[in-house]
Amino acid sequence: MAFTNANGQSISFDCSNLIEELREDIAEFGGDQILEVVTEEKNGVTIYKDYNFLDGDENTSFPLTGNEKLQKMTASALLVLYETENSIL
Repeated sequence: MAFTNANGQSISFDCSNLIEELREDIAEFGGDQILEVVTEEKNGVTIYKDYNFLDGDENTSFPLTGNEKLQKMTASALLVLYETENSIL
């Protein structure tokens, strides 16, 4: 299904490896686990690029570049977003 921007363009991002990794993490730690997610605006949509578990420090281990931002969400919510953005156009 991909994401659709304001111009009606479908935007996808290959994250097959991240989906597999996240499914394993959900099986081990549960879908309610709060993650720190690296996002970036591309072509008018938010792309979800990577994630990490919060360690209570609140400091990210990700070196952010360009217009990347951090967002917190559950592992289950991120899996739905990954599956959407990974969809073939």
